[in-house]
Amino acid sequence: MPRREFLYEIQFWEVRRIIKGYRKRDKLKHQLMAECVFAATFAFRDPKGQTVKDLFPSLFQQNDEEDEIIISEERERQLQAEMAALSAQYAKEKAEE
Repeated sequence: MPRREFLYEIQFWEVRRIIKGYRKRDKLKHQLMAECVFAATFAFRDPKGQTVKDLFPSLFQQNDEEDEIIISEERERQLQAEMAALSAQYAKEKAEE
């Protein structure tokens, strides 16, 4: 995605979704790094019942409050129509340039 488009042309909610997607994509990498830190920390001593989830609980949480938002089918159709209208308007503006 071009820098100018990311900074000036897309809406804030779209930016939040993009960033959230990047974070979700990196979740496994962060969990694996946590496993390595745990292994390095307790390589030569007893972890005393601790697990990786005890040290890094935020990395292993499954429920995001944003993921639980459910919209109706009618609202979904409205949003898709609005996105199609905006896409057509954007394409028209690009063609005029």
